[in-house]
Amino acid sequence: MWPPPQIATPSPPKPKADAKVKAVEIVDPYKETLRTAGLISGGVGSLVLMGYIAPNAAFSSMLTTFTLAGIISYQVVWGVSPALHSPLMSVTNAISGMTSVGGLLMMSGNVLPNSFGAVLASTAVMASSVNVVGGFMITQRMLDMFKRPTDPAEFNYLYAIPGLVFFGGYLGGLMLGASEIHQVGFLISSLCCIGGIGGLASQKTARLGDALGIVGVSTGILSTLGTVSAGPALFAQM
Repeated sequence: MWPPPQIATPSPPKPKADAKVKAVEIVDPYKETLRTAGLISGGVGSLVLMGYIAPNAAFSSMLTTFTLAGIISYQVVWGVSPALHSPLMSVTNAISGMTSVGGLLMMSGNVLPNSFGAVLASTAVMASSVNVVGGFMITQRMLDMFKRPTDPAEFNYLYAIPGLVFFGGYLGGLMLGASEIHQVGFLISSLCCIGGIGGLASQKTARLGDALGIVGVSTGILSTLGTVSAGPALFAQM
């Protein structure tokens, strides 16, 4: 067919109309401040009410621990990078292996457990140990996935220095008969574990967080072993 038919040129797309600008919501500072003050007042009032109905000092102590733990956990985990959700879960799982300290306190017998409860305690310690070691190893593997060839060299082995400082200081305290060295060890363990979870909130401090978690769990277990009155055979079982 000659001449060839002309192909209709499509018309250029019409420019889209500018999206309507959303109206800026004006926040009344008085109402905003009043709402915040009301929430804080409600929390304070609830705690005061708990003081009226608390049956004993143990309840108040547990309430204090629970409240502070909830606030600290919220502040530590808030704002975690999405890419670090899995490493954070892994290191938290490893730190949860601190439940092994309960099993250590319940173990009895010699090289082998001497009761059904002691068998359960030994089993719990073994399971928690797998949780601790595996959790930190998996966290390390996950963090290695974010490492690029152009990243500077890392010297993470230097994070073992704080652990060695605690180990030497704790053994020295035991030899000198310092009665409160155990409580200080538990405090250091708690701070390191909290710092470990907080460090996993950012890729810049993720390696430090993993190291702090290891130091925290290690110091907690060592401080627990220091409080146990056991012979060489029971320590071999542990």
